Amino acid sequence: MKATRTHAAALSVIAAAALLVACEKRTTTTDTPAGTTSTTTTVAPSTAASNAMAATASAMNKAGDATVDAAITGKVKTKLLADPDVKGLAIDVDTKDGVVSLNGSADKAGNADKAVSIAKGTQGVKSVENKLTLKP
Repeated sequence: MKATRTHAAALSVIAAAALLVACEKRTTTTDTPAGTTSTTTTVAPSTAASNAMAATASAMNKAGDATVDAAITGKVKTKLLADPDVKGLAIDVDTKDGVVSLNGSADKAGNADKAVSIAKGTQGVKSVENKLTLKP
């Protein structure tokens, strides 16, 4: 989780640098009827900067999604470990886009069902893929 935050911070720094480097400075000078000169300076992102901003936003969204998935995985695994019937150490939890996959084994069908129920009841879980096997 700490690494994901570090990646997001690094992406932000890169985006800021790209914006500063890739800006176009435009100066417009206008002569007025009174004989005075008006100068306007605008700084606008160039096309390259706009593309860099879009790529950075996309990367940050992906990093944010990974952070959310990691949090869901942690919540589900914690709940499984806390349950005395479900052998949480024998179950691997993976999350991708809010879909939780339970891999591993359970000693009874009822405990496998309970693991699925625990995962489904966790905030942020969209669905659960039950890949648990029963121990003989």
